[in-house]
Amino acid sequence: MTDPDPLADPLTGPLPAVPVTFRQPGPPQPGQPGQPYPGYPQPGPPQQGPPPQGHWYPVPVHPQQPVPMPAPHIPAQHVPAQPAPAQQYLVHQHQGQLPVPQRRPAVPVEHRPAPVPTDSFEPVHPVLVSEAEPVRVSVDNNRCHIYGICQQEAPEVFRISEGGSLHYTRSVPAEFAAQARQAVRCCPMQAIAIRGGDAPGGGSAVGRGAARPLRSGTAARSSRRRIVVAGGGLAGLSAATRLRDRGFDGELVLVGEESRRPYSRPPLSKQYLAGVLDDEDLTFRADETLDAHWLLDTRLIGLDVERRTLELRGGERLPYDGLVLATGVDAKRLPEAPVFSDRVRTIRTVADAEAVRRAMHAARAHHVVILGGGFVGCELACTAREHGMDVTLVVHSAPLLRRVLGKQIGTVVGDIQRRAGVDVRLGTEITDWQDHGDVLRLRLDDGSVLDCDFVVLGLGSEPRTEWLRGSGLDVSDGVLCDPTCHAVDQWGRAHPNIVAAGDVARWPNARFDSQPRRVEHLIHAVEMGQHAADSLLRGPDRAARFTPVPRFWSEQHGTRIQAVGSPALGKEVEVVEGSLRSERFVARYTRATDYGPQTVAVVAFDMPLELLAYRDEIGRTRPHTRTPNRRRRR
Repeated sequence: MTDPDPLADPLTGPLPAVPVTFRQPGPPQPGQPGQPYPGYPQPGPPQQGPPPQGHWYPVPVHPQQPVPMPAPHIPAQHVPAQPAPAQQYLVHQHQGQLPVPQRRPAVPVEHRPAPVPTDSFEPVHPVLVSEAEPVRVSVDNNRCHIYGICQQEAPEVFRISEGGSLHYTRSVPAEFAAQARQAVRCCPMQAIAIRGGDAPGGGSAVGRGAARPLRSGTAARSSRRRIVVAGGGLAGLSAATRLRDRGFDGELVLVGEESRRPYSRPPLSKQYLAGVLDDEDLTFRADETLDAHWLLDTRLIGLDVERRTLELRGGERLPYDGLVLATGVDAKRLPEAPVFSDRVRTIRTVADAEAVRRAMHAARAHHVVILGGGFVGCELACTAREHGMDVTLVVHSAPLLRRVLGKQIGTVVGDIQRRAGVDVRLGTEITDWQDHGDVLRLRLDDGSVLDCDFVVLGLGSEPRTEWLRGSGLDVSDGVLCDPTCHAVDQWGRAHPNIVAAGDVARWPNARFDSQPRRVEHLIHAVEMGQHAADSLLRGPDRAARFTPVPRFWSEQHGTRIQAVGSPALGKEVEVVEGSLRSERFVARYTRATDYGPQTVAVVAFDMPLELLAYRDEIGRTRPHTRTPNRRRRR
């Protein structure tokens, strides 16, 4: 869906009503303890009686100069049709007094998923910025894998036939141009090219200035505001583009640790490693005209929330008025694995994948051991088998993809891997590593020994938050956010000028419950980056909750696996189309709630067209099934 005028007052013109009023960075003014940041609601006169229910917002104060306040009121659980509070980090404004940081007692809190009624969240499709000009699209059939993502994003433009081929409209009218561009952003293979229309990001669009963005410095900051995007991946690119699309005309700076522009990561473990795609094929095409200043190959060291500055490598400081945290994740490593061995690698970046490809050729690898039974590990096994290598997949848990798809569907993936010749070792871990120079010797906990030429670690990821330690933000398992994507600090206060997006963000998706979680998928990075940008411009009081339907895909030895929702939340699995035996099916994941069985995910094996009909069901509940009364009246 498109939003022709989603922001009546974007951060570009006269802004008396915008809830987030940017200010120049600097230390707190003396004599003003507890002064709230500009843009927050000011405390009124003391209220009589209990505080009003159902309206929560944090009021930040200077943490070094607290003022007295009563105990914060914490809502008991999610209230339908109200903004969904995330666990216990939203507080009441009460009796005209400002809250101060209160450290919570170190006691475990049991989180019970709150039931969600069927009408308590926004539409499935994300809000897009409409375009005024038509566009032309083209598809590279050699790169397209018919995942069906384009049809999900723009069904008016792309369509999968009953025979499994992709059909599309080359000339797209302006009313569907935004959907077509979103399909280009979400295509994992970057097989779709788009030309014409409004230039995303303000590079050459009609009515937008084409001047180069200002560089850092005092002169630039005297007249223009600056939003910094910390992270050079897809989520950061998506947020930056949306800021320009919404009319932000200030200075826009993207800080990335890699030396290249954002690119698609899913093909790294398959097409790129196999040599089918090169560096340029992975670069995102939809937002090439972004009007921004790029600080690439730049490492982030720290964040000063009070002074609104980022600390960069070498002691340089970068002030900001608004901040988007999108630093992504790093690949996990095993502490006991040889650190300096060229025969033990991880894959997270293009440089990692290129190093693995060179090392495998240099070692003339015939036998590869892959650690990890997630999507990365399974896809690496597929690539190695396609190149004729012997592959052993060592997995601590059982079966494959258990944490993602569950035991029943994960068993099907294990059967596909074994049939392709992969030696799958489930419920096993490595107890000893020996690098003999020409061979790696691994001893497993069951007593067996593996001699191999190369080891690839596919053990999952860890959020890139080490540089945020000491900033005051809650960075336990990612950057904690409220339902609108605003970052939350250790004292439960949301910051109006800081948002987070992508793999690093942990937030409560009210479509399911109030438990904050991280989601690591390409489409999620696109949509959360866009929503985080909108929330930064609107402010906490006007921003909408981010309630997406997660979507992801994989390919295992020619079998396409696609999913919508969060299968890990499901307690029961039902095959609604096809059969497990044929390995071509649609499975629905549900769990019990007070409103009835809730559909939390749908997974399809080689049925991309059938999956489309189930997307709108995610998060919905069905009526309780009543047991028929078999007693007959006489």
